[in-house]
Amino acid sequence: MSATSARWPKRDAFAFAGGSALFVDDIRPDGLLHMAVVRSTRAHARLRRVDTAPAKAVPGVVRVLEGREASLHLRPLPYQFGDPELIGGRRAVLEALPVEEVRYVGEPVAVVAAESRRAASAAAAAVVVEYEDLPVLLDARAFLADPDPSRVIAENETVAGDAGRVLSAAEHVIRTEFALGRSSTAPIEPRGYVADWDGARLTVHAAHQQPFQLRAELAEVLDLPVDAIRVVVPNVGGAFGLKMTGPVEEPLVCLLSILCGRPVKWIETRAECFLGGGREQLHEVEVAHTADGRILALRDRIVIPVGAEAVQPGWRQAFVSVAAFPTAYRVPHLDVRSRVVATNVAPWHSCRGFGKEAPVFVMERIMDMVARRTGLAPAEVRRRNLLRPEDLPHRMASGYRVDSGDLPAVLEQVLALDEGAEADGVGIAVEVTPEGGGHAAGRLGPGVTPTVAAPEAAAVLLRPDGQVEVRTGVTNPGGGNDTALAGLAAEELGITAAQVHVVQGDTDLCPPGTGNASSRGVAVGGAAVVLAARDLATTLDSLGVDTIDAETFRRYGRLEHLREYRPEPPADPDYRYSYPYFSSGAYVARVDLDRATGRVRLRSLTAVHDCGRVIEPVLVEGQLQGAMAMGVGLALSEESRVDEHGAPRASSFKEYLAPRANDLPDFVIGHYETPAPHTLLGAKGAGEAGVGGALAAVANAVDDALSRRGGREVTSTPLDPPAVLALLPEEQP
Repeated sequence: MSATSARWPKRDAFAFAGGSALFVDDIRPDGLLHMAVVRSTRAHARLRRVDTAPAKAVPGVVRVLEGREASLHLRPLPYQFGDPELIGGRRAVLEALPVEEVRYVGEPVAVVAAESRRAASAAAAAVVVEYEDLPVLLDARAFLADPDPSRVIAENETVAGDAGRVLSAAEHVIRTEFALGRSSTAPIEPRGYVADWDGARLTVHAAHQQPFQLRAELAEVLDLPVDAIRVVVPNVGGAFGLKMTGPVEEPLVCLLSILCGRPVKWIETRAECFLGGGREQLHEVEVAHTADGRILALRDRIVIPVGAEAVQPGWRQAFVSVAAFPTAYRVPHLDVRSRVVATNVAPWHSCRGFGKEAPVFVMERIMDMVARRTGLAPAEVRRRNLLRPEDLPHRMASGYRVDSGDLPAVLEQVLALDEGAEADGVGIAVEVTPEGGGHAAGRLGPGVTPTVAAPEAAAVLLRPDGQVEVRTGVTNPGGGNDTALAGLAAEELGITAAQVHVVQGDTDLCPPGTGNASSRGVAVGGAAVVLAARDLATTLDSLGVDTIDAETFRRYGRLEHLREYRPEPPADPDYRYSYPYFSSGAYVARVDLDRATGRVRLRSLTAVHDCGRVIEPVLVEGQLQGAMAMGVGLALSEESRVDEHGAPRASSFKEYLAPRANDLPDFVIGHYETPAPHTLLGAKGAGEAGVGGALAAVANAVDDALSRRGGREVTSTPLDPPAVLALLPEEQP
C-alpha cells in the first residue's frame, strides 16, 4: 500500500470485496455445454492421425472437432494490431486448429463440447493423436551460434550516428551480455468465454480487453456479418495483455456453439494460462563511455524468441523494445538491431509493459556498470546522461517523440523520498514509457505506410430515472477507470459521480473503441467523455435546465451527445505517428541478501511517477503498485521455464513464483506532474509504467549487494536463489 494513499474511491468496490460482482464464469445460460481442449504433447511434429472416436464414445459428449473439420468452417486467423508487414514482419497463414503440423507443447489439436466440464475433460483425454517428431528449437541461445533464417519473423533496427566508429576509437568500452527470462502475466482470472448462437445471432460473453476487436475477428473467421455478433465483457479479474484478441480458443468456442446450436463455455485452467509467455530477450551489448561517465555510443544485438508464430499481438512487443532505446538518456551514437525468432514454445501473448521494460533493464544496468568503472555514484552517472527539460520534445532515434517531463527532477524527488533504511544493496532506475497509441515508428519514405493512432469515442445521455449514462469504447480490466470516467462526466455536468452510470464492454451499446490497451482509458477515453459531457451541458444550459433528474428526462426526452477524441501531436511530415504521450518515473529499491541461501528480500521500493495530470490519485497509485509488483516478480522469481521436451514446468503458482503479499514491502509513491502537451486533459498513461523501473531498480540493488561481497555483476533475470548463489564467490576455507 502506498504511504500516500487515502480512502479507496473505486465504484462498486464492495461488490468485488463481497463476491457479488459478475464475472464470465458466473454466466450459465440454459442448455450450457462446456468446451475442453486437446493439446499437443510434442514441441514440433507432423500430425499423423487425430482419432476422435474414443472421445465421441464418452457419455455426455455432444461434439468433437479436429483440424480438418474445423478448417471447413473457419477462415484463417487475421493478424491483430495491423498487418505484420507494417513493422517489417513476415506473414504466416495460421488456422485455429492445425491440420498437418504442431509447433509447441500445448498447441490445440482438437476441441470437445460436452454436458459437463468433467465429461469434456474426460473426452479430451480420450482423443488419440499420433505424431512424427520434427526438429525442435527451445533455447534461443542456439540461434546465436547457428542462425536459421527460416526462423526469423522480423528484423528491426534503431540507428543514429556512427556507433561502430566511436566504439572502435573509445578509450572506455564495456562489453557484456544481458538476458531476460521468459515470463507470463498470471491474472487472478484466466481467460474465459461463453458463446451463444441462437440461429441468427452470436452473443459472446468474454473476459477480454478488446470487445470490438474480438467482434471483428470472429466476423472474419466465422464468415458472419459484424452486426450478427454481440460481444459483452462483464467484470474482468485482471488482464495485463493476456486478454487481447487472437488466441485460437475464441473462434473455436463460437464454432462449437454454432455447430451444436447451444451455448458453450470455455474457462481456461491455470495450467493453460501458464502456457503463454513473453519478454524473453538476449542482448549482446557494447558501450563506449568517457572517464567522467558520459555515454558516447551503444551497440546492441538482440535475439528475441517469441515462441511459435501467432496472430495475437504479443510478438509485436519485440518491435517496441528496439524502438524504445535509449530510453531516458542522451546517447549520440546508437546501433540497436534485433532478430525476432520463432521457437517451439507457446506464442507470446501481450504483457504489461509491452516490450518497454526490457530496454529499461538494459540501460539501467549499463548506467550502474559505468558508475562502477568510473568510480562515480550511480545517481551522478544518470544526472550526466538524462534527457533534460530543455531537450524536450525529443525525437528518439526510432522516431518516438518524448513530448514532456522533467527526468532530473523526478530522479531528485525519488532520492529525497527514499527513507534510506539500512540494507545490503541499493539500486535506482529511471524510465520513460511511450503510451497511448500504435507502435510503428521511423521515417516516412517510399514503401512505408503512414500510421495513425485510433481515436476513442463516448456517448453521454440522460436516462429515464434522471441518471446520466456514459457509454464508452474503453474497457475496465479491473483497475477502476469507470470511476475516473464517472468523475469526469460529473464535473462537466455539475452533478455527483453517484449520478453517473458507466457502460463499458458491450458492442451493442457502446461506441467502437480500442478497449483496454496502451494506457488510453482516461487520457484518451476520458477526453472523449469530457467532450460529450460538455456538449450535453451546453444543450441543457440552452434549455434552461439547472437540475438533472427524472423530470428533466420527462420534459426533454433522450438527450444524447456522442464525441470522438484522438491526441494530435504536431504534424511531422518526416515521421510516422507513434505514441502520443510519454510517462516517466524513477525508483529506488533496497534489498537484503542471504549469502547462505541466495534469497533476496526486498526491504523497500520507492517511486516517483509522472503521468501528467493525475485524475484519480488513489487509482493511479493502484495501477503503479501493480506494475511495480510485477517488476519485482520479474526481477526476483517469475520465469516460464520448459523442460527438455518443451513442456511447461509451471502448471500452478507453486511453480510460477509470482510475489505474494508478504514478499513485498509497503511501497512509497510520490507524484510529479508535467501535463501532456497534446492531450485534452493533460493526462498521460498510468498503466504500464513501473514494470521496467521496478525490475531494473531491484536488479541494480541485488547487483550492489553482490558487489559488496565480491560477487559477479548481474546480467540476467530472474535473480532467484540459485542464480544469486552462482554469482557469489565461493566461501574460503
